[in-house]
Amino acid sequence: MSKTNNNWIIFNNKNSLSRVLALEILNIAEKSIFKKNFFSIVLTGGQSTLSLYKILSESDSNWSKWHVYISDERFLPKNHEDRNDSNIYKIWLNDSLIPKENIHFIQAELGLVSAQNKYERMLNKVDKFDVLLLSIGEDGHISSLFPGHKYCEIGNVVIERNSPKLPKERISMSYNRLNNTVNVFKIVTGEHKQIIVKKLLDGDKFPANYINGKVETFFIHADSMPNIKRK
Repeated sequence: MSKTNNNWIIFNNKNSLSRVLALEILNIAEKSIFKKNFFSIVLTGGQSTLSLYKILSESDSNWSKWHVYISDERFLPKNHEDRNDSNIYKIWLNDSLIPKENIHFIQAELGLVSAQNKYERMLNKVDKFDVLLLSIGEDGHISSLFPGHKYCEIGNVVIERNSPKLPKERISMSYNRLNNTVNVFKIVTGEHKQIIVKKLLDGDKFPANYINGKVETFFIHADSMPNIKRK
């Protein structure tokens, strides 16, 4: 494990990345629960966090105080294997001690507009998130917010109708809502991410740049780092 750019932590081992991140989340949860009697976290879909969710599923915490949200969802039927929530439930939440009423996910099966409105009303009740997990795509997208696409700047939830990746229709928390977070953890794994990592290091602007929260930390596997001269 090494550090670059102060808040970039680079891991040679993906399991080590997941274990260190899990410990960080559990520590924040413990402090949040002690301070205000609950902990809020926004989960992300994709493959890069599955081992993290597995570790959390085997960990100890005051789970009854956890409130879990999701950053985005694909417009697919409930329980569809390609929905973001499907693997999260399978790997972690189906057998979790987190109360079902504390799991606040996007109900995409209701339809894009209905699901947007319902999640909007739910998020209106939420102040800052304690933790936000974001996986950065090879094009620099986060959640279902894509480069070159314009989104409504008002409200908590936006609809994406023309995603460059299938399925084209998705629902996502907005930039403003995602930014209303204390700790943002950005996760990057895979050799195919080297180009976007170099662009981010060079200061190029992508959706991944627009979410920073109060404290921002990158958790990066070494295979995602380009062959550049590090400072």
